[in-house]
Amino acid sequence: MIKHILLPAVAALALAGCQQGGEATGNAAADTAAESNAVVANTADGNNVAAQVIAMNDAQRNVVFIRAIMDAGLKCDHVESSQRLPDQDGNPLWRANCSGGVAHMVTITPDGTAKIISRTDR
Repeated sequence: MIKHILLPAVAALALAGCQQGGEATGNAAADTAAESNAVVANTADGNNVAAQVIAMNDAQRNVVFIRAIMDAGLKCDHVESSQRLPDQDGNPLWRANCSGGVAHMVTITPDGTAKIISRTDR
């Protein structure tokens, strides 16, 4: 099973302690549109979300992974650890190990899309 998730809010959340951010307007549709536009503008300006995730410490990266996994509708109560694996199709790849022994493979593209690969038959 492969799930694709756009990570603008997740990356912003994980980086919130590192950067100053804008304020939410209180309008969910406007906030989502602004986040999506920010990702497009960031990649056009040379900001690479995949590179930002690589630069994160383990705790920040695991927050990004748990959010991406949960947004994909997959079960994971907590990402206990993650290991970087060889890149997949030019994008960074990690194994996110959830509590209970479930693992998901997560790739992040420069535009912030997370691709989650899971085996649900195990």
